[in-house]
Amino acid sequence: MEHAAEAGRDWYLLAQVREAFGRVVYSHKTHEKQADICFVRYRWQQGVLIAFTAISTGTFLVSLLGLVGNQVLTSLTTSFIALVVSALSLASKSFKFSEESAAHRDIAARLWDVRESYLSLIADLMSGATSPTDGRRRRDELQEAARAAYSDAPRNTSKAYGRAQDGLKNNEELTFTSHEIDLFLPESLRLNEGEV
Repeated sequence: MEHAAEAGRDWYLLAQVREAFGRVVYSHKTHEKQADICFVRYRWQQGVLIAFTAISTGTFLVSLLGLVGNQVLTSLTTSFIALVVSALSLASKSFKFSEESAAHRDIAARLWDVRESYLSLIADLMSGATSPTDGRRRRDELQEAARAAYSDAPRNTSKAYGRAQDGLKNNEELTFTSHEIDLFLPESLRLNEGEV
């Protein structure tokens, strides 16, 4: 029986699906990392803008009340800080890190679905539960879903690629031991019940 299942497998199809799965895994993780990078930039951008706005208000009040002896220096300082606040406001309109972060998160969510579907297809192909013909049809559907996601995807930076590679290779961000998986599951679904 096992020999019959082996004979029904298409190893070339399985190899191709595994390769596509690997590419989607990297793309998904890279878009997650790029979304994180953009969100941190957005937070910094907003924090700096708030800080300079507060400083601008303070220097204006000091200037208005005449608490500093040198009126010219106070006026120049207030004007300079107002200029910086204006530049930061314009930059926040030009560099829309919040929107960019959301776009990367959206693509990552779409690629997550493709990634998990590829994983299911690999399991079905390896177990013999899916015929090569059905496997090819599902592969083609997944390739189209990945293509659609990639066509809408914003560009990633080399920093995001580096973080994705580090996360996947060194930090094992997508892998779990059997024991770790058992800890997520209810007792009735655990495989290594005695070890938990």
